[in-house]
Amino acid sequence: MKRKIKSLNLLFVFLIAAGAWSGEIVPWFDDGDALVDYTAAFDETGSDITSLNPASKITFAAKFTPAELDVTEETGPVLLIETGGSKFGSGLYICNGEIVYALRTSGNSSDRELTDLDGSDGSSSVAMGKALEGQENKVYASLDLTTGMVFSSVNGVRKINYLYNAPTSTNLTGNQAVTFLGDTGLGSTGGLAGTNPLLSDSNAWMFSGIAGAPVRGQIFNQAVNPSVMANTPSPQVNEENIDPAVISEVSFNTAEDPENAGSQNPDVTGHFVTFYEGTGADPNLSLPELYGTFVPAGTDPISVTVNSPETFELDLGQTIYWRVEEQISGAPEGDAGNVTGPFWGFETLPPKPAADIQPEDEAVFADQQAVFEFTFTSKSAASAAWFKEGDPDTELLESDPDVTIDLVQNGDEYTSTLSIANPEAADEGYYYCTAENDFGTADSESVSMAVKRMVVYWPFDGDYIDYSGEGNDITPYADPVPEQWVDGVDPAKTGQAISTIGNRESAGETDPLNVAEYTNEITVSVWLKWPGPDSFSTLNYRQIVCSMDDSENSFFLEIDNRDGWILINAPGYSPYPFYQIARNEWTHIAFTASADEVAAVYVNGSQYDITEPGRYSINQVSKPIFFASDFEDSENLNNVLEAVFDDVRIYNYAMSPEEIAGIYYDVSGEQICVEPNADNLKYDFNGDCTVDFDDLAALSIDWLNDKLYLSSLE
Repeated sequence: MKRKIKSLNLLFVFLIAAGAWSGEIVPWFDDGDALVDYTAAFDETGSDITSLNPASKITFAAKFTPAELDVTEETGPVLLIETGGSKFGSGLYICNGEIVYALRTSGNSSDRELTDLDGSDGSSSVAMGKALEGQENKVYASLDLTTGMVFSSVNGVRKINYLYNAPTSTNLTGNQAVTFLGDTGLGSTGGLAGTNPLLSDSNAWMFSGIAGAPVRGQIFNQAVNPSVMANTPSPQVNEENIDPAVISEVSFNTAEDPENAGSQNPDVTGHFVTFYEGTGADPNLSLPELYGTFVPAGTDPISVTVNSPETFELDLGQTIYWRVEEQISGAPEGDAGNVTGPFWGFETLPPKPAADIQPEDEAVFADQQAVFEFTFTSKSAASAAWFKEGDPDTELLESDPDVTIDLVQNGDEYTSTLSIANPEAADEGYYYCTAENDFGTADSESVSMAVKRMVVYWPFDGDYIDYSGEGNDITPYADPVPEQWVDGVDPAKTGQAISTIGNRESAGETDPLNVAEYTNEITVSVWLKWPGPDSFSTLNYRQIVCSMDDSENSFFLEIDNRDGWILINAPGYSPYPFYQIARNEWTHIAFTASADEVAAVYVNGSQYDITEPGRYSINQVSKPIFFASDFEDSENLNNVLEAVFDDVRIYNYAMSPEEIAGIYYDVSGEQICVEPNADNLKYDFNGDCTVDFDDLAALSIDWLNDKLYLSSLE
């Protein structure tokens, strides 16, 4: 079973008063504000557009007349207008006859559909509508990352999509190179990347078009504001599971004044409101009209009665579309001067169960209990079952002594709870709940269950064995030699260590493994003694421990071989130096990466620094772990780090500062300040990791001292 993710999608058509707006393609904009405005095909020359990095808003617009070849090309995208480079950018394309807006916010090459609203992999796209062969097309796509909105229009048919898991600001212009249709060749890739041939830059085609037909391409550093139409509907756009027994009205806000944001348009004298019965078809097509009414202008929100004998009545399993035509200066309904807004839609509760509160991912220790809850609504008697994804999926049964399943009913609301005691690595995976009544079934979203544990432990006591029990042994690049085994940090406690100094072939790698599977977290801990730089390679950064290959990276713990700075590195290659190590001294280095993409770094058991959220992530990929080397060095070994290593540990979760301090204490026996930069230690003036009377005494020395300025009159 695949994970289910809901997305918002809204289609609409509306009329615009002639002369109210000045843009030829984007009627809301002034053409004079365009950053670029081409009336002929154009190939990038570099820095063709003003940098919008970082930025949140951009609009692409194009006027063109496609030839048959443009709308029937099945092997790849036909370029309309784009800006960007190898990692960032976006643009408009024709993909097998469909106009598509595609956006890239990282260097990832993802597998995506023509509409992919999940921006967590660094790419998103929206299928906007069909291109019309042999006719003039006017299209635009307007992005506002602050709200996730993509406002698009294909020949007057407008649509709103909302991205999720996308950044609120990113490099929107890439290397600032723009291509419009393609004159003699295609240079930039804009929003193209990935395995889908229709969105792959390696399959891109120049636009053919009809000879002599006028063209125009524009890019704006602004986004369309839908608030100039009726807005803020309740129920919300595409809201689901509306109880027909409860709803009695809908509401909206009046269109804003284009010249005075936040205020009602003073020309709006009333609202023509029309409701339609949904049929599952595109709401731009003909829909059965249920009810229409006129509401005079008034104070927002404007309310409209529904679900009554005088209007129309709702039942289970209905889709309702409705829209508001803003009456301008008393004009009749349908007048070209009125502003007709979007189709809004909502769905009533289905006869079958409807999801309410989804279960959440769980990561627990082996002595804890994993608990998942799924709440759903059913108007008739219902049951529930839990499954673990697999081939095939497996139903969990209470005949298993570690499994408990409960179902609690409160009126129409049901909550099913799955509890798994004594979890083991074999229990890790994705779980979901299926609710059922006489009218059908509904599945919850799939959620992960992880067992937090050590997944790598290399004590290097004369061997390369992984003593965590996970079987992640190192395969060295040559047979071990006696001189590579040396005394550890404290031989009485840690036994031996491994030295790659003069023994570069003693580096190695594991079989592929996914350290952060089901958790998106990691902890790496290592004792290191670095003798100083060597001259074997011009490569500055040498890997202590890393997980990578020639196609994807997961995590790096590395050292600058020139000066001893220790770094961590994110998958997109974003180095973060945090400590300069002393030569020929044992130093304990550790870092954690949490699910919210925060990295914490530790030196000798104490938290040294912590990154901002989103700064450091871990890829869920199965790759080898390289010890003292990287994938590029497994052949010639020139880039091997020459140092002494002991007691290397990797965990599949982000350990706490106290746990890191414990690893250090077990070897050193030294009590240290776990978090010297903690907020509750800001008054620790003497640096003993405790706020006490000594710190109060230090503060009182300057008690009542002041530097107030007193005027001569005082």
